[in-house]
Amino acid sequence: MRNARGLTLVELLVAITIFGVLSGMAYRALTVVLESRGRIEQENRKWREIALFLARFEQDLAACAPRPIREASDDSFSPALVGTPTPRNASDGQVMLTRTGFAVDPGAMDPPRRIGYRLRGEVVELLYWAGLDRAPRSEPRTITMLRGVSAMDLRYLDRRGQWHLAWPPPGTINAEIDIPTGIEISVTLVSGERITRLLPTAVRLAL
Repeated sequence: MRNARGLTLVELLVAITIFGVLSGMAYRALTVVLESRGRIEQENRKWREIALFLARFEQDLAACAPRPIREASDDSFSPALVGTPTPRNASDGQVMLTRTGFAVDPGAMDPPRRIGYRLRGEVVELLYWAGLDRAPRSEPRTITMLRGVSAMDLRYLDRRGQWHLAWPPPGTINAEIDIPTGIEISVTLVSGERITRLLPTAVRLAL
């Protein structure tokens, strides 16, 4: 009988080399798939957070009430909705409004509440005060609504169809109770995307 021929050292090295190349290719392919999956999940999470923020902002505008608030400093009144590109102080928002209360149960409602939105750093914050009228040294609580934002711009649409960068516009007669019919919000993300939405207020929905 003829002796069985085994693998030579060269053949063994070639087989090991081929196995190593195939393993490396499979590892790189798996890495690309996992990285792509991670990026897709990150993008989905980013757009889901944006959608939730815009939905909350739209809900608050739809519940805006024409109720001015009393300031604690000089006992004057501020309009039901105030919008300014640059807040007056650290406790104010770019837009602040009086919101009707939430329904706690079928037979009760929370009282109206003063809320606001602002961009601080790269974070959009929701501000809300414990009471409607300002108490001395009252500070709002903050809730993080959206991260990774480089700019947030707001415009206000009046009943004549004119746009304003601040609200109330100069010369408004009923500045204490007048509310814009719509607000355009533009959010620029750190990643470069810009999202713009025109949202109606309670005034527009009532027309």
